[in-house]
Amino acid sequence: MSQSEAGVEVEQQQPSSNNAGSNDLSLEELLYSSSSFHAIAVPVTITMILSSLVVRYVNTEETIRETQQALSVYEAFDTDDAGTAKTLGLSLLNGLIMVSVIGGMTFGIVLLYKYRCMKCLMGYLMFSSAMLLGFLGGVILYVAIDKYELNIDAFSFYFFLYNFAIVGVTAIFWQKGIPRYISQGYLVMTSVILAWQLSHFDDWTAWTLLFMLALYDLCAVLTPCGPLKFLVQLMQRDDAPDMPGLLYEAQLPSEARRPGTRPTGNTSCSEGAEPPSASSTDEPVAVEEEVAVPPQGVEPNASPITGNVPLAIAKLYRLPLTEPIQPTDSFTPLLEEGAGSTQIATNDTLAQQYSPEQLCTQVEATFPTGGGRIEPVVGADGETRYFVKDRHGAVRRILVLDDAGRVMEVQQNSRDDDDDKDNSIKLGLGDFIFYSLLTSKAAQYNFVTFAACALVI
Repeated sequence: MSQSEAGVEVEQQQPSSNNAGSNDLSLEELLYSSSSFHAIAVPVTITMILSSLVVRYVNTEETIRETQQALSVYEAFDTDDAGTAKTLGLSLLNGLIMVSVIGGMTFGIVLLYKYRCMKCLMGYLMFSSAMLLGFLGGVILYVAIDKYELNIDAFSFYFFLYNFAIVGVTAIFWQKGIPRYISQGYLVMTSVILAWQLSHFDDWTAWTLLFMLALYDLCAVLTPCGPLKFLVQLMQRDDAPDMPGLLYEAQLPSEARRPGTRPTGNTSCSEGAEPPSASSTDEPVAVEEEVAVPPQGVEPNASPITGNVPLAIAKLYRLPLTEPIQPTDSFTPLLEEGAGSTQIATNDTLAQQYSPEQLCTQVEATFPTGGGRIEPVVGADGETRYFVKDRHGAVRRILVLDDAGRVMEVQQNSRDDDDDKDNSIKLGLGDFIFYSLLTSKAAQYNFVTFAACALVI
């Protein structure tokens, strides 16, 4: 089939494919929504049940009394021997003070992240997690041993707590080489431990604290000046550093993908597997900001950086050439030269302007100062591949050339890490703790109250 016949066939089938696409999109949204709900509802439910069981069955009268006395230092106003109205007012003030401290610490975390003080930020988070798992987790374990009269020696007790804390911090913050279910399990245990500790507040303080936390969460996420909203915006930037930690990430099924995204195929470089600029849609290469556009803050008079790339890749990325190559006489120029040109270079247009020998010719191109790079790498099979990197050195795509000078992209496997991240959903650990504390306090009354709170959540 010729190219013109193929084009006619595509145009004739386009209306029906658009209609099918709209139906598929609705089904895709439904599948994604249901899968997302299931992926989050299961761990949240498990966390609430475990928290309630621990609060009910890993507690003694002495532990409750001692922990309440220890937590009384966080209450600026004493609510003992006060009337109902006064107790409510003082409890609201105590909750407001505690939430204000939480908000101030959140702003501190945002500032550390904004100004890239990652060592201080990660050090603080890792130390806090280690203390929570090792110290507070040890308190729960000690209470369970004392209540149920379990036999364990001191060395084994502390050895277990030490390994429990170290493995937990590693699983939460390092994550490399650690199964995801271990990291998820430690995040659930972190929520359970903290909910057990906070459940020892007296009823007035606990319920008013939950109320104030709910209001604070709405303000922090939805208001323009909210610290959590600002933190999310910072993390969504292209140059934002990764901050693994207190985020529960749930993997969605492979068939439930975020609407508007498509899974990538297996790693291949077959004929016709082209980059976005070389596809039948004639879309431009969506990496001008990585290679052709320098980042902000770079000196305009800085020395240019050059590199050798095939002419086809240089034209696709609109890189200036130190020695321009003129089109052959037998080909009609279709593209305007110059930085101000708005025409789009594709494999088809380049093939009409240059010969295959010219497209495969190595030329010296100028990269933007402080921008991305294109580096050739010769593989074990002798084939040269061109790694397109952003200004931070991260590989964005891998390109190869065929004998006709057509640029093709090496498609990555759908099971790689980037694809897994795109097909996952994240929930802050604060939500787990909030729900766990709510159901834990409800479980202290009776099962009906616990079941009602769990169903409402």
